[in-house]
Amino acid sequence: MKPRLALVASTSALALAGCAAEATPVPVEALAQSGRSAFVCLAIDRPDPDKPGVMRSLPITDCSYGTVESSTDYEVDAKDGGRATRPHLYGLVTQTSHGEVAVVDLTTESSHIVDRDTGTPAPSFLPVGAQPVDIVATPGGTASFVAVAEPGRAGIYALPSAKVLPREGCPVPSLSSWPACSLPSAPGEMLLLADPPDADGNVRSSCDAGLPPYDVEPTPPGDPGAFVDDVCATSNGSLAMEGGGRQKLVVTLPDLGGFVVIDAQTLLEHEDYKDGGFKECKVERWVPLQVSLPPAAPPDEPPPGDVSPDDVSCSQPAIAASPEQAFDKPRPAGLALSGDRLFVADLDAPVIHVVDLPTPCEPRELPPLLPASTLDPGRVVTTRRLAVSLASPPEFNRYLYAVDAGDGSVMVFDVSDGASSRSPLSRENPDWNPFQPPDRIRLPAPVRDLAIVQREVPRSLPATGVVPRGIRCSPLPELKTCDSSVTSCDLETLYRTSTDRDSGAGPLKLRGTFAYMALTNGQVAIVDIDDLDAACRGPERQSVRAGCEADASPSSPPLETSGEASCNVVLPHAVRSESYIVASDGSGQLEPGVQGLPILYDRSGAVVPLSGESPKMRATFPPAGSAPDLALAVGVQREAIASSDSAESELDERGLVLRSGGPQHALTMNLEDPRVHIANETWNVTYEGVLTSITRASVAFDENLHLRGADARFCRRGVQSLTSVKAQLKAAGVPEGEAETRAEQLADFAQITSELPDEDATHWTSVDPAVCSFDTCNAKYGSVITSRPALRIVEAYEDHLELERTDEVEFAACCFAGSVQLGIRAGGQWVVRSNGAGFLHHVIADPEGGYCRNSCDTRLSRFNGRVVHTPSDGRVTDGDVGAFINPMFRFAVTGGVPEQDMQFRFTTQGAFTPLALDLADISDTAELQPQAIQLVPATGQLAVTDGSVQGLFLLSSRDVTVTRRYR
Repeated sequence: MKPRLALVASTSALALAGCAAEATPVPVEALAQSGRSAFVCLAIDRPDPDKPGVMRSLPITDCSYGTVESSTDYEVDAKDGGRATRPHLYGLVTQTSHGEVAVVDLTTESSHIVDRDTGTPAPSFLPVGAQPVDIVATPGGTASFVAVAEPGRAGIYALPSAKVLPREGCPVPSLSSWPACSLPSAPGEMLLLADPPDADGNVRSSCDAGLPPYDVEPTPPGDPGAFVDDVCATSNGSLAMEGGGRQKLVVTLPDLGGFVVIDAQTLLEHEDYKDGGFKECKVERWVPLQVSLPPAAPPDEPPPGDVSPDDVSCSQPAIAASPEQAFDKPRPAGLALSGDRLFVADLDAPVIHVVDLPTPCEPRELPPLLPASTLDPGRVVTTRRLAVSLASPPEFNRYLYAVDAGDGSVMVFDVSDGASSRSPLSRENPDWNPFQPPDRIRLPAPVRDLAIVQREVPRSLPATGVVPRGIRCSPLPELKTCDSSVTSCDLETLYRTSTDRDSGAGPLKLRGTFAYMALTNGQVAIVDIDDLDAACRGPERQSVRAGCEADASPSSPPLETSGEASCNVVLPHAVRSESYIVASDGSGQLEPGVQGLPILYDRSGAVVPLSGESPKMRATFPPAGSAPDLALAVGVQREAIASSDSAESELDERGLVLRSGGPQHALTMNLEDPRVHIANETWNVTYEGVLTSITRASVAFDENLHLRGADARFCRRGVQSLTSVKAQLKAAGVPEGEAETRAEQLADFAQITSELPDEDATHWTSVDPAVCSFDTCNAKYGSVITSRPALRIVEAYEDHLELERTDEVEFAACCFAGSVQLGIRAGGQWVVRSNGAGFLHHVIADPEGGYCRNSCDTRLSRFNGRVVHTPSDGRVTDGDVGAFINPMFRFAVTGGVPEQDMQFRFTTQGAFTPLALDLADISDTAELQPQAIQLVPATGQLAVTDGSVQGLFLLSSRDVTVTRRYR
C-alpha cells in the first residue's frame, strides 16, 4: 500500500511511553491527495513503570492548544499513579490515492507525521481500502470509522484508537487488522450520532431491541491499569465507556438514494467483522429519501398583443419556466445536523432533505428545503456540502448554508424553529449591490467546503474579574462604561472599539458566528452570520445614505462606534471586510472615495477651470430632512460637501467641495453596502460620449436603410432609441409634446467611423451620381470622425437599428458599401464609463417585441451610465431628472454649455477587500486543491485538507492565520 516516491526516513526509533516507537520524521511529500479528516485525543499512562504504557482515549475537548517537544512526552505524573497529564491531539487524514489514513501528531513540535513502519524508506500509514471518502471519530476518541468506495469492496472500516499508534513488538497493521463490514453500494458522507439513554442511563443494544428496549446498563469508566498487559491492544475498546448513549453511524448511499443507520459498537466488536471480516453491515434502519417537489407555478400571463412600443418604458426580463423533470431517485451528498434535524444535500434533485431525528432509530422525513436561483429560475439547482449554525440569542435563529453544486455559490436557508419559508433567503435592498445575486453568496472562486464556527473572546470586568459571555456590544452613549474604578457598569461597553482602533470591535475580532469557506483557488473566505460586535461597527452619526435605518437627529449625541463609513460594514450572510472602512492618516485609503477631486477637460485635453460658465459636477442631496452633512473621502482625508451657498463667490456652492483655492467639483459615494466597491477604477464622464464602438461585428445598411448585423447585440450594448426615451419621459409624467421634443435631444445617434472606399474603388462606378460620389462623400466623411453626421436612432433591436429617415441616411448608405464600423453616442447626455466596469446599463431586448428597453427589474435600477445635463446651477436632489446614480456613486452635472467630448475624470479608491486567507501565500506551490474544512473542537482551529501535496493546514479562528502545516 505504498506506491509513493522512495523517500529517505530517519532510522532512529525511541520507545513511545515505553511501548510505542517514536514517530519518524517524514519528508514533505508524505501527505498527498488528502481527503477528509477526524481528530482524537489520546494519552499514554504508566500505571506500572516496569511495564509498557497503556493508551487512554479521552474526549476531544481534553486536548489543548499547547505543544511539547517530543512525540513521546505525555507528562506522566508518577504521584498520580502514572497518569499522563498532557494528552496528544492526533489528526487522522484520509489519503485518497493510496487507500490509507495518515496519523498526524498535532501536539508535538517535531516528528508530526507518524510512520507506522519505520523499517521501510517510504512513509507508512494505516491501510483502509481504496477510495476512502469520509472519516469520523467518536467524541471520546475510542475509535474512528472510515467509509471506502472501493469498487467491489465498498464498506466501513473501524480503527480502534488503541491500534493507530505504533507499538514495539506489535505487528504493523494491515487491511485485515481492522473490523470491517461491507455495504451494498459505495458510501458517501457519514455522521456519528448517539441514541440517547433512558432516565436510568440504560441504552438500547440496537434499534430493534426487544422489550424492555433499553436492555443495556450503564458502563462504568474503565481502569487504565486493567489493560497494562494488553501491549498490542487486542481489545478494540468499548464505546459505552464514553457515555452519552449508544453510538450509531449514519451513512449515505448515493447510488441507492438514501442512508442507513449502523450500530458503531457492533461493527467494532462483532465476530463477523473482526480481522477484516467484511461481512454485510448490519443495517438497523434504511431510510430511502423522497423527492417531494411543490407543483410548478403557472406561467405568467403574456402582455396584451396590442401594446405599442411607444408605450413600453421598461421591459420585464424573460423568465425561463422551471423544467418538468422526473427524478427516479435522489442522490444524497453532504450532511448537517442541528438538534433533532438532519439535513441532507442532494446532487441530482433540487431539494435538501429534512429528516426529523429525535433518535437515530426513529427517522422521519419532513418536507424538504427547495434550492433555486432567482436569476436563473429554469436551472435545476442541486447541492453538495452543508453546514448549519447553532441558535444564538436573542432571536435564536439558525441558518443552513448549502453549496450550489452547479456554480459553487452558497445559499442560506432559515431553519430556525417556526421558520416557514423553504426557499433560500434573499438580500434586502438587492439594488445596493447588483453585482451579487440576490439569493446567494458568490465568491471569487467556487466553494469546495464550508464550516460554521461559533466563537467568543470574552472580556473580564475590570473591578471584579468576572468574565461574562455572549454579551453584545452596544454603542449607545448613555451606557456606563466599565473601568477599574467602578464596580457597576454596562457590560455592553466592554467590547467597543478603542479610540486608536487597536482593540475592541474590529475586522479581525471574530466574536459570534461565522462561516469559513474553502474555495477551489486555495483561499479561505469568511462570511458574517451573527457578529456580536456588529452594532459597534459603523458611523457615529447614522444616515440612510450610509445604509442605516434612519437619519440621526441633529440634536442627538454621537454613537460610541468604530467611526466607520457604513452601517453595513458587518452584514449577515455577506463576506467580511479585512479592514476598518475609514479614511484617516493612520488607516490609509480604506473608505470608498476618490484619489483626487474630479477635473473637467475639453476635447483637446486642456483643463477647463471651474467657473460660472463651465459645467460643474455636484454631489446630489437626499430629499429634505435631517440627514447628516455630506462628505467625500479624498485620499486620506474626508472633505465636507457644501450644503448651503455662502454667497461669497459667483458660484452656487451647494454640492461642491470648498477648499482654500475655491469651490471644486464633487460627488458622493454610495455607502449603503461597501462590498459594491469591488475595484478602484478610473472613470470618465464624457458629454455625448461613445457608449459603444462596433468594429468587429458585421454591420451594413439593408434595403430599408436600417443598420443590420446578426451579431451586433445593440441591446446588450445599452443602445437607447428615440422611442425608448419618449416612452420613459411619458411614464414619468412629461406631456406628449414635450416628451417628443426632449426625446429627439436625448436619443442615441450613430456615427460611421469607417474609412471611405478608395477613390479608384469599383464601388464608385456602381453608385447613383445624383445621390453621392467620391468627392461629395469625401467632403463629409473624409474629415475628422467626430464631425461626421449624426444618424438618429428611432428604434433599436438586438440585430438592427432603425434610423430617422433623412437625406443623411440615404447619403451615408450610398457612400459606404458593405460592412461599416460604428460609434454609438448618447444625445445630449454625459456618458459614464470606467476602465474596468465599462459602460453600465440595464437595457434588455423586450421578450415580446424584441426592441431595446430598460429592464423593469428594480435590482438593476442602479446600472446606469447616462447623466442628463441640468442647465441651471444649484442644488440637485436624489430623484431629480439630472440626478445620476450607479452602484458606486452619485452626482449631477449642472450649468454651463457642454461641448461634445468634454470630459470629467476621477479615480476611485477604498475598494472593499474581503477577509480571506490565501493558503498559496504560505505554501511553496500554487497547486492547491482544498478538499474539506472543519472545526477542531480541542483547539478552536480549523483544519483544511489539500487534495494535492500540501497535506493538512491548521488555521486560527482567532486571528485568521495559518498556525501550522503538516505534509
